[in-house]
Amino acid sequence: MKENIVLTEYKIAVTEVLDILEYLPEDLVSNIPIKLMQFLKNNSIPAYKPSFDYSAGLDKIELRNRTRALLAMIYRNYICSEEEQKEYDKILYQNEEKYQKELSEKYDINHIFKEKEEKQNKQLVEYKQPKWYVKLFQKILSFLK
Repeated sequence: MKENIVLTEYKIAVTEVLDILEYLPEDLVSNIPIKLMQFLKNNSIPAYKPSFDYSAGLDKIELRNRTRALLAMIYRNYICSEEEQKEYDKILYQNEEKYQKELSEKYDINHIFKEKEEKQNKQLVEYKQPKWYVKLFQKILSFLK
């Protein structure tokens, strides 16, 4: 079931990519291999028609993550110049380093055990037994009720 959902999400992303590619200039789209375009067309959902507002510009459109990933792959591999590819790779590398650093800080073993130790060191509040006269007074009150 989950595989079908993931497959459907990819098919939707492929359909959205094809829709976006229709609005790009022909000289950019011609850089994309025919086999890749055929693959995208074969794996799209013909009944699904994305409703993007291209008047605001491509950078203003809310895209799915998978659609962005496919567009990024196509842009990097087929549309970029060599200089742009190097710059793009540099940005990807920096983003990956930042992400890995966040993960290492979040799941640092020393940090995890420190939190666990701090929780264990917190002492419970000691419960004090009420005095004998308080117990007697409560007993009398319970009889009067």
